[in-house]
Amino acid sequence: MLSPFRLSLSEVLKLWLTLMLFLSLGTAFAQEDYPDYDELSVEMNIPRLGTYEIPIAIKGEDAFLPVTTLFEILNIKHEIDGGILSGFIIHPDSTYTINWEQPQITYKGESFRLSKNDVLITPSVKYLKSNYFGSIFGLDTQFSFRSLSLKLETDKELPVMKEMRLQKMRENLDRVKGVVVPDTLIPARYPFFKPGTLDWGVVTTQQTNFENDNRLTLGLGTMFLGGETNLMLNYSSRLPFSSRNQFYQWRYVNTDNKYLSQVTAGRIFSRATSSLFAPVSGVQFTNSPLQNRRSFGTYLLSDYTEPRWTVELYVNNVLVSFTEADASGFYSFEVPLMYGNTAVSLRFYGPWGEERTEDRVINIPYNFVPKNELEYTLSAGVVESDDWNRFSRLNLNYGLNNAITIGGGVEYLSEVESGEVMPFVNSSARIASGLLFSGEYMYGVKGEALLSYQSPRNFQVDLNYINYNEDQTAVNFNYLEERKLSFSTPIRTKHFSLFSRFSVNQIIMPTTEFTTAQLLLSGAVFGVSTNFTSYGLYNDRMKEPTIYSSLSQTYRMPYKFLLSPQLQYDFSRDRFNNLIVELERPMFKQGFLNLAYENNFLRNAHIFEVGLRYAFNFAQTSATSRIGNRNSSFVQSARGSLMLDDNTGYIAASNRTAMSRAAVSIIPFLDFNQNGIKDPMEPGVAGLELKNRSGRVSYNDDETVLRITELQPYIDLMIELDPLSLDNIAWKIPNPKILVKTQPNHFKEIYVPVQVMGEVGGMVYFKNGNSLRGQGRILINIIDANGNKAAELLSEGDGYFSYLGLAPGKYTAEIDAQQLETLNYKAAPDKIDFEIEVDEYGDIEDTLEFILSPAE
Repeated sequence: MLSPFRLSLSEVLKLWLTLMLFLSLGTAFAQEDYPDYDELSVEMNIPRLGTYEIPIAIKGEDAFLPVTTLFEILNIKHEIDGGILSGFIIHPDSTYTINWEQPQITYKGESFRLSKNDVLITPSVKYLKSNYFGSIFGLDTQFSFRSLSLKLETDKELPVMKEMRLQKMRENLDRVKGVVVPDTLIPARYPFFKPGTLDWGVVTTQQTNFENDNRLTLGLGTMFLGGETNLMLNYSSRLPFSSRNQFYQWRYVNTDNKYLSQVTAGRIFSRATSSLFAPVSGVQFTNSPLQNRRSFGTYLLSDYTEPRWTVELYVNNVLVSFTEADASGFYSFEVPLMYGNTAVSLRFYGPWGEERTEDRVINIPYNFVPKNELEYTLSAGVVESDDWNRFSRLNLNYGLNNAITIGGGVEYLSEVESGEVMPFVNSSARIASGLLFSGEYMYGVKGEALLSYQSPRNFQVDLNYINYNEDQTAVNFNYLEERKLSFSTPIRTKHFSLFSRFSVNQIIMPTTEFTTAQLLLSGAVFGVSTNFTSYGLYNDRMKEPTIYSSLSQTYRMPYKFLLSPQLQYDFSRDRFNNLIVELERPMFKQGFLNLAYENNFLRNAHIFEVGLRYAFNFAQTSATSRIGNRNSSFVQSARGSLMLDDNTGYIAASNRTAMSRAAVSIIPFLDFNQNGIKDPMEPGVAGLELKNRSGRVSYNDDETVLRITELQPYIDLMIELDPLSLDNIAWKIPNPKILVKTQPNHFKEIYVPVQVMGEVGGMVYFKNGNSLRGQGRILINIIDANGNKAAELLSEGDGYFSYLGLAPGKYTAEIDAQQLETLNYKAAPDKIDFEIEVDEYGDIEDTLEFILSPAE
């Protein structure tokens, strides 16, 4: 019994194409004066290159390929001299010639005789049987009659492949160097005033035996007088209002000016050596760049925060790295050492939306400047203490070469009795690979030296020595010397990966000395986040040192529970000091519930805690109750931000801070008149998407405005638009790569013109006697109203031609005059006028017809 005959849809289509091919061949054979071959266009696949459309000729069961067209695609050298095609493949010694009249091929000095049936010469194209490309030139071709497709394979690194490989290497190298080649640059603008952002936060606390506390934080970020302006109001019902608890700053940034890149007024980052216990208000001028020039090494930075909090590292207000604290709150960074470090800060974010708004400003002891460059920072102002002391500081750094930077300056503080004026000199040097030195001497105050070595396997040693002048009063403690030694190295085995550090600090004072030691192990042990830290403290007045250890872990339990026990034991007194057990679990998709118990054995205090955090789209909220035998407290908080898009009148709400952050509005529109400007009658385009993702992406209701928020300010942001995301094939984005210089506290508008392209199409026929057939490989030129060539088309094997990409306007189509002369043909008509009209979906003019015939 015969089984049913079944075919898939793709097989049916392939059979239909094959049948149509043989029918057309049969019809061609039956017609008078019709040639015994057929021309058609097929897709040719070349591994590593892609797919190309190429004309071929079919004669009997053989496929013939156009030599010139194929060599043009592969970028093979070729020249035509009468009936001879010559050139070379890859190397000038590998020459070839093709004599079409004999016919004969000579390649690398060896001749190959061909028969008349091995070549096919038409009025417009010269073809060679496909098998000779592989047997002679090493270009193996496989033609499939069933799918009407062609595949070319070769072991040779052809010129086009080599060029593609080199281009990819150049792109990768540029990417590593940070070099980008955009289509459009949106420069920085310095508006007189731009409304921007509003950060807000509310915290209320109720405590037994204490006064209730209500805190309010309001932050306003704008652009004013061309600069970033930030105001932060902090209010507490327990504390009187004081200007020292507020923040206000205006900063002008121009990264293109190498002599004065930043001007700051208001609260300034002083980088003072003297002890300052209040903020400094004044002005600051510098030519230090915001964007880091280059990184040539790392410096280890570590500290403590809350357990499992995310810590972000910013250099010059630019995010360069981030990490997550372990079960005890310990974190460490490999800080990149970059030319021209000016300000380094840390920001802290809780696991479920908590955010610590204050910045912890740190100093990296190494400050390198490129060779033959001078950087300066001049600061002057007052310390907002009770005495309002005057403060100023000048820093100068010069790069002797790329490994040694020398510097100096002077610091002034009116309250320093040992000397208000304090000059200093400093130097940073990269002695060898991984070996760094930094030194500074301030007259009458102190001298400091730091030596650091990092091996290729990340073993690091740090030596730090500080000697203080006995009579100095600039630094507010009576130290004479500080000595520090630190060893750190990663420890990795099959079951655990740890960061280890052992450090010893010694402080010499006039009448006593203190020595502290710490051993730290932090990482994952059998997949459990673990931190083990031991401390030792010794004073020459103590009989025995104090030694205690802390162990913290986090276990991932079933049903998304996190169990975090913490225990501290004092070996000196042989007792436990503290025990904390915390259980946490996500709730309601964006919520977080935590239960905790703490037993402080030293104070005999027991505390039970219940907390709930929930992240709305517009705010982070939390409520926590701590009930203990000594004191109880209840805390409720909420924080969020608003950001005004004044380009469209939209107010964006977020549960993250918006002040000092950048944002952009991408507004695509149909550019009917192609002037690049959004005119009132030109509608928006919905659904445009990005290829790359930065910040937080959102759309308006009809998706005609795309907004990107939470961006870093003062950076060159590359935005790549996806033209394939547009709904209409006639819509084209001429410049999809946009480089924008981000600026804080407002939405920067980017208008994206989308051109509406028209399509032209038609047929080219060849008339020979009474027969009329489609003619392929004919050039059609499209001329615009100004007489310029707008497009050059090539008719397919059946004579059809089409082109999508004409702007609205009047055009003329004509057969290429030089080709007509070469073929000794004439065209009727000689030209056709047509018009592409303005249409939202693109106009189509596909009725053009040319008839070729032998010239008289």
